Amino acid sequence: MNQQILRGLLLAAAVLTLSACGTTKVVDTWQSDTLEPEAPEKAAVLVMWPDDLQRLVIERDMVANLRDAGVNAVESAELPGMRGEMTRENVEKALRNANADGLIVVFIIGGGASAGYERADYWLQNVGTGVGGWYSPYFYDVYTVREGPGWEDRTTEVMMETLYVDVRRIERVWSIVTESKDIEYQDVAARLSDRIVKQMKRSDQI
Repeated sequence: MNQQILRGLLLAAAVLTLSACGTTKVVDTWQSDTLEPEAPEKAAVLVMWPDDLQRLVIERDMVANLRDAGVNAVESAELPGMRGEMTRENVEKALRNANADGLIVVFIIGGGASAGYERADYWLQNVGTGVGGWYSPYFYDVYTVREGPGWEDRTTEVMMETLYVDVRRIERVWSIVTESKDIEYQDVAARLSDRIVKQMKRSDQI
């Protein structure tokens, strides 16, 4: 019986560990009916992030991931005229001066944190030795399940929209909306890049 309890608790712990891992999924997609996607010769990555330092880090990591997938990507933050307050005219001019024919733009469109809740902390404690049997006595370890004080758990999520723009025509080619839960900032670039690469492959851009 004690082994069954132990196996059950270990299984529950594994499920909780897996459920706590961050996830990113595509919840909506759009593709132009009139504009045929083309593989970019040079694609700039522009992350509209509220913090400038985080923007630089995410753009850098996304560019590295996209290059690994075969996309000639560049960080928009490294292009002249693509820092500070940006207007559409300034962005278009900066992209053309950099000979970029594609633009990947990432917007935050929603997110936040859920209300906290208490998750019980269960663990096994050996409380002694028991005697079993009626005709032939035998000994066994006795365990009891204790409940600790528990801990608070929160679910964080962020909704992002990613657009691909044909710079030569200044038209949107496709867009995806992603939902990420329980991920760290350093995970955003890798997970989002993976979804972008899959979308570009579906559009025959890679």
